Amino acid sequence: MRKYTFGMLAATGALAVSAGLTGAATASNAFSAASPEDGRVGILDGCSWAWPCGEVQNDSGRSVRVSLNWTCDAKTAPLGSSCPKEIKTVKPGAHKGGGDVDVDAFEVPKGCKYYFKVGALDPEESRTAGWYKFNNSLTITITRTSC
Repeated sequence: MRKYTFGMLAATGALAVSAGLTGAATASNAFSAASPEDGRVGILDGCSWAWPCGEVQNDSGRSVRVSLNWTCDAKTAPLGSSCPKEIKTVKPGAHKGGGDVDVDAFEVPKGCKYYFKVGALDPEESRTAGWYKFNNSLTITITRTSC
């Protein structure tokens, strides 16, 4: 049975609905590594109980590398970049982040394509080789990989 963290619920909008909040942004319009210039990806200054930490849930069959400390203003970076720091590995079926651990970005290795969802209700997206930064409050679920 899959556990849902505070960050996952917030990313799907479930908390905004249950709390009666209005004007909450959907996860899909808060993340877009394909078009970082459109302003949908932002760099935020930390997380708290009110603004959950970023998280990566790995539902694929391949380990995923994530960065706990993104050090650049850029929202994407090529492989080998100095932007991602504190790199950790998320094994298949596991997650990293949420609570007091903030995941800032995930890596897609050379020759691979990763498919993911930003929120449970959002359509699946994909990215090829590189590093991709996302907002603190989001949960990125890696659904499958092709390498």
